[in-house]
Amino acid sequence: MQGFQRRSLFMGLVLAFLVPWSVAFAHSWGSHKASDRTASVTFSEKMELGNGTSLPAGTYRVEVPDNSPTPQVEFSQDGKVMATAQAKVVNQGNKNPYTEVDSVKHGDAQMITTIRPGGWHEILRFGRSNQAGSAGGGQ
Repeated sequence: MQGFQRRSLFMGLVLAFLVPWSVAFAHSWGSHKASDRTASVTFSEKMELGNGTSLPAGTYRVEVPDNSPTPQVEFSQDGKVMATAQAKVVNQGNKNPYTEVDSVKHGDAQMITTIRPGGWHEILRFGRSNQAGSAGGGQ
């Protein structure tokens, strides 16, 4: 009987350790996609978003804060949101090997049409307005 009690105590201790650890692991695995929804992008010149907002040359953190197909993308520096613009998220199937920005000349700036964040399977398409239906125009 004493051997049975030791095994039960041992199994109880193992379960007491494994259950919280596996729950924490499952939670972090499930939220993995959210952490992948940020990227760093550097603009060598003034860039413009389709909603008329301009971003001076510099490095920005790009974040897609929700899983919507047409989210408000945030551009921030030093923890401060500098601009937001609606984009269309398009799944490309293949992982982008590095971050790329496509743009077209618009006045004295380049207007961002597409951002391909490195490590993502998606691209972000920007249009000339905040309208979801026009996101992705310009290419």
